[in-house]
Formats: sequence, C-alpha cells, structure tokens
Amino acid sequence: MPSAYLFTTLFLSANVVSLILGFLVIRNNRKASVSRCFFALILSLNFWSLGLAFANIAADAATCEIWRRYSSLGWGTVYSIILHFAMLITDKTALLKKPWFPVLLYLPAVLTVLAYGIPSGLNPEPYHLIQTEFGWINLSRVVEYNLWDWIFLVYYISYTIAALVLVFRWGRQASEYNVKMQARALLLSLSVAFVLASATDILLSNNLVKMPQIAPIILLIPVMTIHRIMKKYAFIASDPLVKKGNLLHIIAGVAVYILIAFVQVSLSGNGSMPASGLGSQAYLGILTQIQMMISICLVLKEDIPGYWAAVLLNAGNILISVNIMVQIKSTSPMPGTISYAGVLMIITLIVFYKKKTAASIDKIDQQRARLKESEKRLYQMAYYDSLTRLHNRDWFVEHLDASIQKAKGNDTLVSVIFIDLDSFKSINDTMGHSSGDAALKLIAERLSSCLKETDAIARFGGDEFLIMIADICDEEELRGVVDRIMEIFSNPILLQHIEYFITASVGVAVCPTDGENAEALIKNADIAMYLAKSIGRNQCVFCSSDIKSQTVKTMKLTNNLYKALDNRELFLQYQPQVATKTQEIKGFEALLRWNNEEYGIITPDVFIPMAEHTGLIRPIGLWVFRTACQQLKVFQQVCGRKIGMTVNLSLEQLRDYEIAEEISAILNETNTDAQDIQIEITESTAFNEDPFVLQQVKDIKMLGISVAIDDFGTGFSSFTRLKTFPIDLLKIDIGFVRGIGNGSRKDEAIIKSIIQIAENLEIEVLAEGVETETQFHYLRKNGCDLIQGYYFHRPLSVGEALRLLEKQKRNSLCATGHLETI
Repeated sequence: MPSAYLFTTLFLSANVVSLILGFLVIRNNRKASVSRCFFALILSLNFWSLGLAFANIAADAATCEIWRRYSSLGWGTVYSIILHFAMLITDKTALLKKPWFPVLLYLPAVLTVLAYGIPSGLNPEPYHLIQTEFGWINLSRVVEYNLWDWIFLVYYISYTIAALVLVFRWGRQASEYNVKMQARALLLSLSVAFVLASATDILLSNNLVKMPQIAPIILLIPVMTIHRIMKKYAFIASDPLVKKGNLLHIIAGVAVYILIAFVQVSLSGNGSMPASGLGSQAYLGILTQIQMMISICLVLKEDIPGYWAAVLLNAGNILISVNIMVQIKSTSPMPGTISYAGVLMIITLIVFYKKKTAASIDKIDQQRARLKESEKRLYQMAYYDSLTRLHNRDWFVEHLDASIQKAKGNDTLVSVIFIDLDSFKSINDTMGHSSGDAALKLIAERLSSCLKETDAIARFGGDEFLIMIADICDEEELRGVVDRIMEIFSNPILLQHIEYFITASVGVAVCPTDGENAEALIKNADIAMYLAKSIGRNQCVFCSSDIKSQTVKTMKLTNNLYKALDNRELFLQYQPQVATKTQEIKGFEALLRWNNEEYGIITPDVFIPMAEHTGLIRPIGLWVFRTACQQLKVFQQVCGRKIGMTVNLSLEQLRDYEIAEEISAILNETNTDAQDIQIEITESTAFNEDPFVLQQVKDIKMLGISVAIDDFGTGFSSFTRLKTFPIDLLKIDIGFVRGIGNGSRKDEAIIKSIIQIAENLEIEVLAEGVETETQFHYLRKNGCDLIQGYYFHRPLSVGEALRLLEKQKRNSLCATGHLETI
C-alpha cells in the first residue's frame, strides 16, 4: 500500500515538526501559562497524528481500532485546548480563574475521550473502519451519526467558532499595529484550518475520495503561523525566537527520512515495522547512510529545531530496532541500531561545537562592537572638542592642509580666521565656569551658522576659535564673510536671564600670500589677532607683510635680549639734572640703551616691555643698579663732591620679594651711600593698589634711598596718596612742560599747581623734557627745583659725563644731582 505509507509519512512528519515547535516554545518560557497551553496543544496533535499514522497502516481492523482509540486522546482534547489558548492570548482570563470554568471547559473533551478512546460500553460502535488504497479510514456518514457523533460535532464546531470570535475581537479592539497583525495572521490560519479540516474529514473522506482524515496535518497551518509570529513579534515568548530557520526544510527532511524508513521496511520484507539489517543489506546500509546525512543536514541547516527533529527520528529508529531484536531474538538489526546511536552522538557533538563556536563568534562580535565603539570614542577624543562638539585643532590642521592642496589645483583662495574672545574670563569669574561653557557653546553655534558646507570651524582652545574659509575668489568676498562673523558679536548672549555683550579680536591670514601650509596660516592669523587685541580689541586685522616682518623682528629681538648682557650690548647713558637757581649739576639720570648687533640702537620703549614680559627685567635691572652705583663712585671722585644717582625700578622688579635685600647687597658691594641713590618709579606703579608693591617701596625707603615719582599728573594722581606715600621728588611729565610758551594756559596752570602742592608738602620738583629758554624761565620763576632736558644737556656717554664734571669742577660749578635709569 504505497499510498497508505505516504499518508503515514505525512502524519509522522507532522508529529515530529509539531513536537519540535512545542519544545521551542516551552524551552523559551516554561513558566508562562500560555506557553504551557501551547505545548499541551502540541501534545494533543502528537497523540492525534501518531495514532492515525499507525492506524493507517495497521495489519487488521482490530489493530487499527486500537490506534484510533489512542488518537482520540488528541482529537478529543485539541478543541478545548485551542479555546483555552485563545482565551489566554486574548486576555480573557477572568473566567479561567473561577474553579468551575476549567471543568466546564474540558468536560466535552473528557466525554469525547471516554466515548471514543476507552472501550467501556459507553459508545458500543465508535468507528466504522474500512481499508482503502490510502489505508484504513473511518467511514461515518451524517445519516449514520449516533448521539456521540452529534455531541462531538457540536463540541468541535462551537469551540472552534468561539476561538475564532475571541481572536477576531482581540484584533479589532487592539490599538497596537503589531497586535493587529498577530490577530489577523492567527484568525486567518485558524479559519483556513477549520474549513479545510471540515472539508477533508467530514465531506471528502465520507462521501467522495474515501481518504484518511488529515486534520492533524492541516492543523500545522495555525501551529506554524504561531511559530512565525513568535519569531517576528515575540508572540507569547519572553524573548524572540531564533530569527533564522525554515520549517519547510524540517518538514521536507522529516518526510524524506520517514519515507526512507518505509522503504527499508519494504526491502526488509517485514511490512509491519521497519527493521535495519534484514535482507538486502547493501541497500539497507545505503538508505541508513542517507538517513544519517539527512539528520546531519537538519542539524547544520536549522540548528536547534533541526537537532530536535534528528533526535526524535533517530531515537524512534533505535527504539524500533531494539523492539525488532527482542521480537525476532536476533542481533541482525544491531548494525543499524549502532548507526542510529552514532548519528545521535554525531549530531550532539555538532550542536555542542556549533554552540561553542556561536559563543566564540558572539564574543568576537561583542569585542568587535566594543572595539568599534572605542575607535569611535578615540576618534571623538582625537578630533573633536568635548564641550562645543566642534572639531579640534588636530583635525583642523589636517583638513586645512588638504583644502590648501585642493585650492592650488582649482586656483582659489583659502583663508584662516583666528578668533579670540575679549575679556571672556570675566564671565567665568562672575557667573561661574558652567555659564562660561554655555556661552562658548552658543558662540560656537552662531559661528557655525554663518559658514557654508566647504568651510570648517574648530575650537583652538580656551576661548579661541579657528575658521577655514575655502573656495573664495578674492579678498573682497572674504571681507564679506568676516563682516558676517563680526556681526555675530554685536548681538548679546543671554545667560541666566542676563544679557552679555561679548566682543572678539579677529586675525585673518590668506593662502598663498600669508603661507602655503596650515601651520604658517594659523601662525600668521594668530599674529594678526594679537595685533587686533593690542590696538583696542573688538576688531579684525588682516595679516600683511609689515605685520609679519615686525613680528619676526620682535621675536628676534626677544631672543637676542636673553644674550644682551652676556654680549655686553647693554649700556648706560647719563643725562644731567640741573638745579634751577644755580644751574649746577645735582646728579645724573642714567638711561639704559641697547645696541643690537643686527638692528643697531633699540629704544627703551621697544625692549623694556620685552624685558618685563620675559622676566629679564629683574637681572637687567640689578645690572643697571650695580653699574649706576659703580659709576656714581667714579663721578663723585672726579667732581670731588657728592652728587646723586637715580635708578628706575619697574613694577615687575617691585614684585620681586627679594628686591630690597638685593639692592642692599649691591650698596654694600659697591660701598655706595644709600642717601646718594634715588629710585624712580612711574606714577601708575607708585600708586598701585597692590599692598605688596607699596610695602616693597617702603622697605627700599628704609634703606635710606629716596623715592621719585615719574610722569606725575598723567596717571592715578591723588592728594591722599601724596600725603601717605613716602615721596621725595615729583617729576613733572614732559607733556605739561611742552605746553609752556605755546599758548596752553592750562598746562602752565597745572605745572604751577604741582609746584605749589609739592612745596607745601616739602617735596622737591623736577621738570623733564625742558628744551627752550621760555620753558626754563617759567619753571625757575615758579619755583621748580630741578631741570632735566636738552636745554642744558642731552644724555651723555660715560666719557662725556666725566669731561662735563671735570669742566664744572674747574669752574667750581659741581653740585649734587640725581640719576635715573630707564
């Protein structure tokens, strides 16, 4: 009966496939009631299909009835389980919690099993079995139905329709798209199964074709649908099932495997059950090897589902082979049995190593993911600013170099704009660093908004930004971009409901004029920015050749200043200070000069700020003080009387906490009388609010040195400070002196007032920059004590000063004076 074996193969295949699906679900979440209910559904299908499989090829009607009664354990309970499952997935669990409802729910199933499964006399003639070319069938026409047939029919139809109604309402009431799709798929599959099963088992098998009832095979449709929506939507599963896999592969493999088993039975000559090793050994061995290959392919192709299918098939063959050996009392089936056992070991090892390999691959994937994440973080750290999320300097330099090379090819310009925020520190000091960070972020956003796609912006550091403007044709276009950038800073920034106006100093460099690589462009833009900051801030300066040459000169001079003392390039000149009434030299003002080997004579207004900025003013200042003291001794020996020497001290020198001790040591070293030395400090330095500086001046005063205030009237003049500060001499600024005789009555009135105040405070007054006779006579008339300027003497070298002193000595005109170093 080849057709009978075909249907039996289908039943057994459905049995294996459904059992695999049940194992997958219960393995995923065995504690969930819906998973347990689904597994019970699978078990009922297994009872049904397994019973029909063996009933279909039974040797006689009695054996067929036994297997039919066995299958009733499945088809008698499956509809109650389907309704139970539908209630669970549609959340209709209130009735299930009532103790009487489960009894009512499964009462038809119990009655069906009692009537059709147990030969108790309750249903004397449950089956009308006849044998056809397709196997044994139950021929039961509607006109021949007994009471139990009608009861089952009502039970089957009502429970199925109830389940369909629940699923339909569940999908209609759902608001989530996924739930609607699940309900639609489940409703469609159950409806198709209900219609097909009714048509084949009731209409066709009883009236037309006389074929076996294939309802358990048809019920694979909703079962496989449930499996599909479990994979796609994690339906009734705590975690999504394995995404990869195809049940069709398993069904085909199982069907071929079982079909081969029936061929083995045919070859063995035993039609009741398969037996490996009986007759036609060569063919049986080949078929066994094919089954082994099918088992291995299932495991390799479908992982866990394929493994369970192979285990069930080979375990079944082992049991059958053992049963045959017991029945025939022979070990001839032993080779086949060992082969099936070997297959179980092989597929178990395959699964083990696949799992181990998968774990290793997963570990490698995780490490690769972590590595990619680390690379991403490292890239962010290497090329992005963590605060503003702009690119940083390293990225900017690389991108700028690439843009420069591109610009050379298409004959366009590339510009670098260096932006430094003015007085940004005040926001951090007043509002806190968090507000400062917020301001930087906002400024970064505003700057980015005015750039085009080919431009680039980076945070250079602190409150500095770099902008690259690419693909520009001329400088006029660039100035338009710069104007837009400067316009950004005309609008206030709102921080904690307070408006702040933040300005910026901007420097611009253009390639190729100002450099042909990133480093040169950034450097020259930086130079232009510092020039903008030094000439008043809140403006933009374009780099030029003059700016670059001046910067180079400043850099060279700064470097040469470090070696100026060692190279003996520094020297002093001395300008006499003359008593107004007697016109005698009372002292000298020492003027520091620098004769640079490359640039010649460098004026003090150029190199003194350099010395202060680099800290060289301290060793240079001590050298000046020592040299002036040594020269004073020579001057006093030549003129034969005491004259004074004034030495200028800068603010940086006064900030040296050892300055008083160092001056005292030089006085002792040169054996100079402190009363002959006068230090001169500017008005801004003298009246500095720093108490430490004021204390330093007082400590120097305690040595016996007198104190002179230079440029009086131009800085922080205050009568209170004049009263409390230890001042011995006021120097009237040259700006007031030049106003004498030029019709500037205000200058003359100011000078007269300063002289009167000093006289009242018993402080001497010196006027510097006196160049005309008119100026001299006015100062002498109004009581100025000392005169210094070209009207009497220009700054003199040591030799010239000595000759002047000798001449005055001869004329007996030598008088006490003061010397100032600048």
